[in-house]
Amino acid sequence: MKKFLKQFALGLLAFIIVNAIIAVMYEYPTYKSVQNETNRNYLKWEAIHQNQNTFDLIFIGTSRSYTSFNPKIIDSALQTNSYNMSTSAQDIAETYFALEEIFEYQKPKYVVLDLFFQTADDSHDYFQTFSNSSFFNSTKRKFNLITEGYGTTGILNYSIPIVKFKAYIKQDIARLFSGNKQKRKSDVWTKGYLHEGLTVTDAEISDFEPISNFENTTFSKARFTKYFNKIKELVNANNAKLIGLRAPYPPSRFTLYETDDEGVYFKSYMAKENIPFYDLSTFKSDKYRYIDQDFADYHHPNYKGAKKASMQFIDIFKDIESKNN
Repeated sequence: MKKFLKQFALGLLAFIIVNAIIAVMYEYPTYKSVQNETNRNYLKWEAIHQNQNTFDLIFIGTSRSYTSFNPKIIDSALQTNSYNMSTSAQDIAETYFALEEIFEYQKPKYVVLDLFFQTADDSHDYFQTFSNSSFFNSTKRKFNLITEGYGTTGILNYSIPIVKFKAYIKQDIARLFSGNKQKRKSDVWTKGYLHEGLTVTDAEISDFEPISNFENTTFSKARFTKYFNKIKELVNANNAKLIGLRAPYPPSRFTLYETDDEGVYFKSYMAKENIPFYDLSTFKSDKYRYIDQDFADYHHPNYKGAKKASMQFIDIFKDIESKNN
């Protein structure tokens, strides 16, 4: 029995040490970026918290959204004061609780929701989720996101670094043995929008895979419906209008599948909910024609694609306003 207890104690100690090392390795850069005021999520929430009742148009969703919509271009044409609160790998539960936090400090007239199958699937990037929500001022809201949004799995990932960072540990190990260096990340951004200077290469284009469809994702209709309804109710309760958008894709990806489940599903769902929905890959395609070189990779627009997407949104906003008047 003593031998077992000794082995258990040593195993537990080793587990604690490993988790402590991993926590330092992956959390310390975030801590330093906050101290240096270079952390994008921190700066986004500082803008929301420190400039109360300033922004009348909020973009929210995944990184596909925060590389697509440039508030500087949009505001100059619409005389709005917009902010891009989209973040990397943002899950739809995270979106809902983020909007709760936003509405506590802002009174936007419009909320533009990025729609993407992977925002409501069975795979969650807990590191990104908890990094974003760590800057909520409300401790209760952080707790609700973890427990209500992700349940026991969320608590486990929040509490144990080796679990929370497992995907990044695998990536770093693979990169170490492959010798591949990570691409340079852009540090140029405006009002939450990321100016991406990279352009996808011909080799990367040749490796494109089909866009998100029911066959190649674990999209959960039940999860999407649950949190979309909560988002819709929250937006309505705050006297704002909800707009659904799907950010553009490189056109080459559309040739790889006969069906576009994602586009068809969201178009049908938003029509049923009476929510305006616009697909940027098809909206006024004669005027806004995307090419593969408008993208930094397989689904993030670069600054050239973002200029088109932002101009498209200007037309979308005017279209919505004309229908309301």
